[in-house]
Amino acid sequence: MNGFRTIVWKEFAQLKRDKTSLRLMIMIPMMQMLLLGYALTTEVKNTPVAVLDHDGGPRSRELIQAVAHNPLFDYKASAVSENDLRAALDRGDIKIGMIIPADFSRLLERATRIDPGPGGAPSLGALNGDGARVQLWVDGQDANSANVARGYLGAILNQWAMADLRHRLEGYGIRLDQVLPVSTGVSVLFNPSLKSTWYMIPGIAVILVTMVTALLTGFSIVREKEAGTLEQLMVTPLKPIHVVVGKAVPFLIIGIAELMFALNFARFWFGVPFRGTYVALLAFTAVYVLSALGIGIFTSTVARTQQQALFIIWFFLLFFLLLSGFFLPVENMPHWVQKVTLANPVRWFMHVLREMFLKGSGFAELWREGLAMLAIGFGVFGLSLVKFSRQAS
Repeated sequence: MNGFRTIVWKEFAQLKRDKTSLRLMIMIPMMQMLLLGYALTTEVKNTPVAVLDHDGGPRSRELIQAVAHNPLFDYKASAVSENDLRAALDRGDIKIGMIIPADFSRLLERATRIDPGPGGAPSLGALNGDGARVQLWVDGQDANSANVARGYLGAILNQWAMADLRHRLEGYGIRLDQVLPVSTGVSVLFNPSLKSTWYMIPGIAVILVTMVTALLTGFSIVREKEAGTLEQLMVTPLKPIHVVVGKAVPFLIIGIAELMFALNFARFWFGVPFRGTYVALLAFTAVYVLSALGIGIFTSTVARTQQQALFIIWFFLLFFLLLSGFFLPVENMPHWVQKVTLANPVRWFMHVLREMFLKGSGFAELWREGLAMLAIGFGVFGLSLVKFSRQAS
């Protein structure tokens, strides 16, 4: 036990002397959190759009104004021909081209005309004929952004058309919901404003704490190898488990403290709500950091230099990040890939943090994820300890 405490104090003393590493541990993750919190978003904004208006009537101009004044789109000058619109798409000046047909106003008027029904009362049956059709040309190189932007623009056009129909019906004393066959009432729970930052920032915190704990632990042991002091430690009465656990404990504490600080920074700077409990958060974080430390220790048993350790850890982190559901839902991946992600601790902890932050979930709802992280953590840490002990002997 004395040997274990000696190694722990030695690591803290070494960290205290290494001012550069201390600054990197604190400043770099905070700067990344601040920058990535703004930069990483799933929202599609400022999509450049141009309109070719063959109609030129007041109704088509109203529709163009509805698009031009929407903050999600960057309205460019109107095109004068289809060739002009296509050329703008080819040059990359715009992402969406909207074409309003020449008979737009006439078709719109016919489709929403309300005639007197039996007894002179306005009748729903007066709504007749096909509606006006607006054509969209979408740059589909970035399929995800193109789909989102197309959906936004389609929603704007539908809202404009519904507002126009509502205005006409109100002139006859009819409410719009009286003529619609189906109406929907939507209640968005947990993230009412649908802010993507509320979903992304807990994931960013997971990535940062993983990088810090895995890299620092791996570098700490490999640095001892390079300096030749690891062999000196091994000829002392210290056992390999004392060295490994003694080196891991300081970074376990630092990792937990850094994650707590990062998440509270996210709460107060970005306004991300935290609806869970700190007891559950601390427990799940400690279990997760065990996996990150195990990756760092395992890497140190393979790498001979710090450059090799950096390359190996970066390889693991990239794999974990892309299969974690950070960018794309795990459910979107092929079935066999979803099976592979079961061994990814980042996937489980990212899900846990998001659930705790936005839904207030706790042990009762997240015990399965906790058990999965515990199994992975003990597996990785145990394997690393066995491999380190064999090398030391």
